[in-house]
Parts: sequence; C-alpha cells; structure tokens
Amino acid sequence: MVPAEVEIVNRGLGLLRDSYHDLSGKTDAIVERAVEVVRENPVQGLMITGGFVGLFNPGLEEKVAETIGIPVTAAVSSVTAAMRALDVKKLILVTPFEADMNAIIVNHLEGLGFTVFSGPTFARERKPGAEVHVSADELIGKVTECAGKCPGAKAIYFQGATLDPLPVIQELEGAVKIPVVTSNTAMIWNILSKLGLRFSIKGYGRLLSSWPSAVVSP
Repeated sequence: MVPAEVEIVNRGLGLLRDSYHDLSGKTDAIVERAVEVVRENPVQGLMITGGFVGLFNPGLEEKVAETIGIPVTAAVSSVTAAMRALDVKKLILVTPFEADMNAIIVNHLEGLGFTVFSGPTFARERKPGAEVHVSADELIGKVTECAGKCPGAKAIYFQGATLDPLPVIQELEGAVKIPVVTSNTAMIWNILSKLGLRFSIKGYGRLLSSWPSAVVSP
C-alpha cells in the first residue's frame, strides 16, 4: 500500500492496557513520545494511529503538530477528511468494537454532520487491540449484506485494523459499488497530501487510486 518513494517508521505508544478508556487524557504523554520519535528519526510527517487515541484526546493533532513542527494526522480525522474529499455524507461504520465504543465514534461523526449506519457485528470476547478471527469471506459477506440493507450509504468506513480489511478492499468495493475507506488508507492519503505529495495506488480502494484533493474548510 505504501509507495516505494515513502518510508514508514513505526513506533508504539504503549498506552493501551485493559480498556480503550486507558487512552483518555494522554495528550501530554503522546506529545512527549512524538518529540522523542521525531528526534530519533528524520521524519517529515507523523501519523497518530488508533481511533480512540484521537477521540479521547481532543486537540491532540494540533498540539503535537505545534510542538514538533511537522504535519500530523490521526485516524478518525483522516477518515472524515477522506469522506469529505469523496463527497460522502452517509456511511456505514464497520468495527471490531462493542456497541458502547461504536457509539462514541458514531456520536462524533454525527456531530460533524455525517449520517452513520451501523455495520455488521464482529465484536467478540477479546482484549482491546487483540486480533479478531474473521475470514476474508465472512468479512466480505457480512459487509456486503449490510450494504444491501443501507441503500442510502455512499461509503464504508472500517475503524480498527484488527479486522484486517486491507487485503479485501478492492474485492469489497467491487461487490458494494461504493468506496471502502479504512483508517489506515485514510491516514496514508492524508499525511502524504499534507506533505504536498500525490500518488495513484492501485488495489486498495478508490481513495488511494483516485487520490482526491482534500476539501479546504471555509
């Protein structure tokens, strides 16, 4: 998924323990970690992964960007930017989370003016961040069935990399006939766009292949 001209350095935060709420109120700790990462690695941009990292720390991107002096993106804000670039206002949310955690994402998106349909349930007894054991066929089948019941939806949004949607994005888009956006594809598109770069990456959905320009807020 990553262009040959781009190198990604992956460094963890080490904040998640037993609950996603462990991530709340960690802005200062994340800023400190970002400073360390930038000092140790000559990076030009920073992606803060994990949807609840950004949701539970309002203003995090701006604070980190101001401190380290390079572009910064986060998961949910990158997806909302991608949806606006694709002119999508109604979407299906697919996650591996329990209903109460999904509600946090839905409330945030609806507060930004999006209409959100609930996707199929993949939440099973698991520790937050742990792998979800779902086959590609099951993932495609359930999401396709859900899309058929939500004819007004104009895109599908995957939050939570443990569902591993990347290998099936293209096949799924072919089945549902609408864009499929994941937090990871959105962050790649967003950070590279902020750096003034443009690509056409095939095989990972319409967002990366068409590479729309970000919508500038008035």
